[in-house]
Amino acid sequence: MHQDEELHAELLKAFRAYFEANQDWVNKQTARSAVRLRQRLSDIRRICSERRVVVREWGIEKEAQLAARKDRRKNDD
Repeated sequence: MHQDEELHAELLKAFRAYFEANQDWVNKQTARSAVRLRQRLSDIRRICSERRVVVREWGIEKEAQLAARKDRRKNDD
């Protein structure tokens, strides 16, 4: 799950960058600050999509392990 830790850290970093960009936009109300804010939101969306894939792959792996255990139990009976 090393990649998982990296994605989590990257997501936290992206949220901090988003927070700073949001504060900048709220204070300045400029087109450039709005562009930077949207870029930070896009970064978060990308990281969340990657994280979602990791979590789903984990779920598929766990489902396969559970099915294998059930099969072993069934064959032992």
